[in-house]
Amino acid sequence: YHGTHLSKVIMELPKEKQMRTFKCFPTLIHEVKMNIGSHDKTNMRTYIERDGRSDDLHTMSYFKSLSSKVLECSEKILKDYGHEFEKLEITSMWGNLLHEGADHSPHTHSNNILSGVYYLKSGSPIQFFDPRPQANVMIPKKKTNTKYNCNVIQLDSTVDIALFFPSWLMHWVPPTPNERISVSWNVLIRGHYGDPNTLQNAYI
Repeated sequence: YHGTHLSKVIMELPKEKQMRTFKCFPTLIHEVKMNIGSHDKTNMRTYIERDGRSDDLHTMSYFKSLSSKVLECSEKILKDYGHEFEKLEITSMWGNLLHEGADHSPHTHSNNILSGVYYLKSGSPIQFFDPRPQANVMIPKKKTNTKYNCNVIQLDSTVDIALFFPSWLMHWVPPTPNERISVSWNVLIRGHYGDPNTLQNAYI
């Protein structure tokens, strides 16, 4: 058991307050405006258009500014989650070039903690799927679409915007109406995983 205790004393509250809502197990997607210099952005686009899907872009000079901001934002996000770690590492960073009509099939990013995407040229949106396996068993008709009753969340591919999300979160890119260029990455925590002496702990 690895959990947080949610209190129990609702009957001690005044009658008019005897309903409380616990927003449990949230799935967080973070949107960040990236201030990358125009020279670097031009060279990043040129490299992706010319050289395809190398997965070590974070080691290349034109991508250093983006890599630095990815680590900075990832550190803030993971500290806000309450995680403890020794350091963060970008395990891979690669370019995505989708031509008109192309898509990215549904996928996750295995063996990492946090993943993300930065947009250099807009196209079709990214769509994230509800990760709860039982959530689609019964789906009542919706009067209004809200974040509490939907099973897909869509976010636009806006130039200069980066999205950070859990690596296990299933997502895809539907067919794009025009050329779409982005940079994606994976981040791993270095340090202890799990609680000591649980036989489920590890050091990575």
